Amino acid sequence: MNHAVTLFLFLLIPAIGHAEQEQRPGAHETVIAGDYFGAGANASPGSAVDGDAFIAGAQVDLNKPVNGDALLAGGGVVISDRVGGDLYATGGSVTIDGSVAGNARLAGGHVEITRGGQVSGKVTLVGGRVTVQGKAGRQLAVFGEHVTLDGEVAGNVTIASRSLFIGPNARVSGKLTYRGSLPAQVDPGAVITGGINYLSFDFEDETYQPVARVIAWVGAIAFTAGLFLIGMLAIIAAPQATARMSGLGRSRPVSALALGLVTIICVPIAVILLMLTIVGIPFAFMLLLAWPMVLIFGYLAGVMAVSDAVAGPSADAKGRRIFLLAMGLGVMLLFARVPFAGWLIGMLLLVMGVGAMALSAMSVSVPVRVKKEKRAVAAQETEPVLRKEPTFRVD
Repeated sequence: MNHAVTLFLFLLIPAIGHAEQEQRPGAHETVIAGDYFGAGANASPGSAVDGDAFIAGAQVDLNKPVNGDALLAGGGVVISDRVGGDLYATGGSVTIDGSVAGNARLAGGHVEITRGGQVSGKVTLVGGRVTVQGKAGRQLAVFGEHVTLDGEVAGNVTIASRSLFIGPNARVSGKLTYRGSLPAQVDPGAVITGGINYLSFDFEDETYQPVARVIAWVGAIAFTAGLFLIGMLAIIAAPQATARMSGLGRSRPVSALALGLVTIICVPIAVILLMLTIVGIPFAFMLLLAWPMVLIFGYLAGVMAVSDAVAGPSADAKGRRIFLLAMGLGVMLLFARVPFAGWLIGMLLLVMGVGAMALSAMSVSVPVRVKKEKRAVAAQETEPVLRKEPTFRVD
């Protein structure tokens, strides 16, 4: 899993390793007008960020101050330094251990604000397990499975969860409104100025469906935002390589679909075969862990191929390509709700994207030599014609 994003970047943008902005080994990053864009297996800025920060990776560690907003996505996300604007983060786990001057919107499997974490603005947390131990701003809204509140909130709190535990260090200046299956477990040391308003909420009943839909939509939007962030970084860092890859998907759709389908079918078979050998077991596990990420990025590559078709053939039109990529991902987010047709279109884009990535990766080393050989042969064929002396015939 740690090398899944690096594998994608190798397949999608093989030229990114030669980008002028890249200075640290293993880092894929660039700075445009003060805004930082970074991606990698372990992604983090090397220095303070003057503008906004956009970071995606298997593990994201924001350990340098950011003066503007921060948009983060990854398997694990840790914010351990100051964010001067708003914070938007999603991942398997999201942890705030620094300060956020603006609002914070977090979504993940495990979301936590530690004792050292502090948010000055409004806070919205969505996750399977949510823990608040630090300062959660002037307003807190939480949607989760199991919630622990043991920090400070300078305003009202709204929580919808299956269970709620309020610890001894909880300090709420306003009112706490709680919707859940069971009454909250409140430690005697907790101080809630406005009191607790408990509303019975059966999570097994139909009343759970609206909250489930909200959580599902938040997760889908966060997933789409993460894909857009990675696609935007790829277009900025390697416009020629990404345009070439999407062009292969459009110009050779049958080959891309066939190769993508073969890849999707054969890789799981290869994993099973490797599992049967002792030497191949480590490679099987590495391939198994990286495979879901390859499928996800294959879908991104498929959407990029379609959006680039609308943007035009020029790889230099970065702004237009990024805008149309965002539109394409947004349309697919809505179209995915259409029964059968949405699923079918999504699968076709995924298969074509995986095939285009494979075609792009293979053509890095193969076609160049073939083209040179063809040109050499053509030169040999035309050379005698160019050197032929004119002749004159006298009757």
